[in-house]
Amino acid sequence: MSRRGDAKSLVHDVSRKLRQSIFEGKLKPGDRLQPGVLSKEFGTSTTVVREALILLGNDRLVRSSTGQGYFIPRLDPVELRDLTKVRCHTESLALTLAIERGTLEWESELTAAHHRLTRTPRRSPNESRHSNPEWFKAHRDFHAKLIEACGIEVLTDFCDTLAAATELYRLWSGPIAASATKARDVEKEHADILEAVLARDAPRATALLVAHYTTTVDNLLASWPVAVKDVAE
Repeated sequence: MSRRGDAKSLVHDVSRKLRQSIFEGKLKPGDRLQPGVLSKEFGTSTTVVREALILLGNDRLVRSSTGQGYFIPRLDPVELRDLTKVRCHTESLALTLAIERGTLEWESELTAAHHRLTRTPRRSPNESRHSNPEWFKAHRDFHAKLIEACGIEVLTDFCDTLAAATELYRLWSGPIAASATKARDVEKEHADILEAVLARDAPRATALLVAHYTTTVDNLLASWPVAVKDVAE
């Protein structure tokens, strides 16, 4: 049961536990999330659970609709392709501006973010087929830091929204497209992007970033019939 305490802490605790269940594959795309059932499971109120679900909704890991309540979004290959196209365009612009405007302090923070990413295990210690939530956070922080120095808040906010919208797809691309990604060196991809950024080579950096995103999508879509079957089981 959740311990008594500050309501905000309880909300974040329930949100963290639900996020962990999603990352470990215990909750899958299409699964319904009933506040009444979850409140009994976590030993807290339905109000706390609903607020936790709203937090997860901000990251596009949970959605809600009239008649369906809360649920894990289903995977849609057309949506994934479209979101990735928009993300590639917006982040290419943001990264180009960040390279033009970024300071030495930004370079240092970006290098530190990359270091944290390289030192964080990619797979969950509880389930080797699924990504480690801490790695996902470090990965998202690195990509956010890449474009931060562009200095245009509305642009970085939009990029963050797109990143959140594709997170569930990236999460599931690990276990369901593993065979297609064995030869891929994601760590080197990140290192190469960082190297190009520090060299202030915007064309190369943006090309590498776009390739990084599209490779993930191509690998997942290449296994899509298997992917749909796996996430439904």
